[in-house]
Amino acid sequence: MTRQQAPMGANTHKPEPASRLRRGIEAFQAGRLNQAQRVLAKVLERDPNTLEALLIMGLLAARRGRMAEAEGWLRRCVAIAPGHAAAQDNLGNALLAQGRPAEAEVCHREAARLAPTYPPAWYNLGNCLRAQTRLDEAEAAYRRALELAPGYREAWINLGNLLREREAYPEAERIFRDLLARQPDLHEARLNLGTLCRLQYRYREARAQYEILLRAVPGHPRALLSLALVGLEERDEAGAQALIAQAEASGSAPPRELHAARVGLFSHLGDPQALRAEIVKAERSGANILEYEHILAQSLARLGQHEEAVAIWERILPRFSSPPGDLLGALAASQRHLCDWRAWDERVPALVKRIQVGEGDAMEPFDAFALPGLNATDLLRVARAHGQRYRGWQELGPLHAQGPRQPHDRLRIGYLSGDLRDHATARLTAGVFELHDRNRFEVFAYSLAPLDDSALGQRLVAAFEHLTEVHTLSPAEAARRIRADDIDILVDMHGYTRFSRPEILAQRPAPLQVSWLAFPGSMGVPFIDYLIADPRVVPLEEAAAYDEALAYLPNCYQPRDVRTPRAPAPTRAQVGLPEDAFVFCCFNHTFKYTPELFALWCDLLRAVPGAVIWLFAPGSVARAHLLQDAARLGIDQDRLLFADHVPQDQHLARISLADLFLDTAPYNAHTTSSDAIWAGVPVLTCPGQTFPSRVAASILTAADLPELIAGDRDQYRELALHWARHPNDLRDLRRKLAATRDLSPLFDTQGYSRDLEALYLRMWQRRQAGQSPATLAPISFREG
Repeated sequence: MTRQQAPMGANTHKPEPASRLRRGIEAFQAGRLNQAQRVLAKVLERDPNTLEALLIMGLLAARRGRMAEAEGWLRRCVAIAPGHAAAQDNLGNALLAQGRPAEAEVCHREAARLAPTYPPAWYNLGNCLRAQTRLDEAEAAYRRALELAPGYREAWINLGNLLREREAYPEAERIFRDLLARQPDLHEARLNLGTLCRLQYRYREARAQYEILLRAVPGHPRALLSLALVGLEERDEAGAQALIAQAEASGSAPPRELHAARVGLFSHLGDPQALRAEIVKAERSGANILEYEHILAQSLARLGQHEEAVAIWERILPRFSSPPGDLLGALAASQRHLCDWRAWDERVPALVKRIQVGEGDAMEPFDAFALPGLNATDLLRVARAHGQRYRGWQELGPLHAQGPRQPHDRLRIGYLSGDLRDHATARLTAGVFELHDRNRFEVFAYSLAPLDDSALGQRLVAAFEHLTEVHTLSPAEAARRIRADDIDILVDMHGYTRFSRPEILAQRPAPLQVSWLAFPGSMGVPFIDYLIADPRVVPLEEAAAYDEALAYLPNCYQPRDVRTPRAPAPTRAQVGLPEDAFVFCCFNHTFKYTPELFALWCDLLRAVPGAVIWLFAPGSVARAHLLQDAARLGIDQDRLLFADHVPQDQHLARISLADLFLDTAPYNAHTTSSDAIWAGVPVLTCPGQTFPSRVAASILTAADLPELIAGDRDQYRELALHWARHPNDLRDLRRKLAATRDLSPLFDTQGYSRDLEALYLRMWQRRQAGQSPATLAPISFREG
């Protein structure tokens, strides 16, 4: 509520003796609220229509947080004197405080009409317009207030916050810094400047602002809560939790900000049960919980609980006047896991358009790989938007340049991975790690996740000369640990996937940093120097769509460990397959399926009598949706068969029972593709225009099986039908696969290791020569 009053409208009612009214007003202005209430009540007993008394009673109720009561007093004012600008303005404030911004707008516009040179009327109008997310109009109202009163601090602060919301960060920052230059103890401006820095991932600057405020006002609850949010971004959950507890113990922490901090904490901890309980508390306190429910849905999706996440997003999406920028992308991603293609024709084009016009933060980078309609430049836009989150960590580096580096005889390669266990990526790379030339390379590994005691996990532990678990360390501690090892080339094996820690890489613990294998695209950040690729997945003419220099392997960028064990093959009957039917299969994760591709698969089933399709869809909801869609397309449900999760050796054994693996697009089978070829099953693919959509084609090229690469969807269908209808041709193809498998570059782990090492040496030679990272054309060193 504003304490200033507009010029009063004419009062034609019998006046109360001036002395009593004056005493009441003076008591209110002095903060003696109980005395003011007693005196003004007597005034109103004598004359219930005393405007000044009604107005002050409304302001008094608002000061005590009793907004409904304030509304009642102020409506009496307006009823008596509709032309009373102060009453209109303060009634609008009471309505806004009760969450009724549209009604408040009517009052503030009337106040501004009645008193067009009265700054608070425009300021308060800006507040209610901002509450309705009408930011252009709100900005104009704030600027009008400032034209009338250039020193109006509250208007400057709210204008700065509005500009922050619009991501007009430079102007917002100028406003807050100008305010602080004139008044260093303006705590609200300092708090907002810290928040502005935090939102730009400038965590060190944000922390400095909050700490200045805490030195000036020890225990300042909002500063503590803001500092806790910085701690969460820095992955210091324990420190953040302590700060939140300290703010709560003060007894003066704003409830909404306290709820927001707790929601952030529980989200970082991955605790949806605690999140739900906090949302209930927030709702009881009158907070707008839509954003909190969005955060809950995100947490559930990260835990694989996509059905509940989708239900929450579907429920809250219509209730947002302006949904969070990433909500639609997150909803579409979770729907894909469930094969829930409702509103696909509306949501996918909308997402593609948003990304193409510059809204790279509309979707997570990994999720964008599976979105049809994007090209490599679009994916770079998404990666760059995501990469902005790590700007603050770059301020701590480059660590490799801090302090002397120790000389060493061998090139030190460090692998940063959370998959040094029984995992798909480890099943590709274990042989490469074992075959590194120890005369030229000293091999380190840094594990971002707990190790396991599986046979593969034990192989990996033995493969590295040095293995350090850093998953329990903060990003700063982990980066310092890597720096202490004097690593020459740090190889990131995650990108933006589960267990990834780009915060470590952002600090530049190594002079050269390389992205390899797990993330098929650019990370869009300046702290990754090279991306390891091959000419098939990234043609040289597309280099501009990658922020990294491209380091080309001569064959497939993906290795294959030839020591991968395989259990004895079961019979078709043992896995529930018909003995004599043609079996199409796809063992890709369901998030890679699209309704268009599934319709094509159903078309194949219609064209090949008795054929079945064998799918990896472990969730009951995804299976139900696929069966429903198949029925809609005229396919009996017994022609869709589903595979459960089994140990990897059993999985490789059962794949061999299928006749033809049908690949997905735009996100291909990657490890799954080489698994199928290793098991002797042909993989039919149709490459697209992005790295992840060309991986299967790269694998097939390296396996000397180009006839399995379709030029377009029509040829994909024709080839699938050809092999389903011509068993002799399919038999010849499988014989070729078996005969050439051990001779092809795809399964030459030794040769792959030499080619990879040659790339590392070329990278380092450029570094030693003082040259910047640049494209490294493919050269094969297998002969040597």
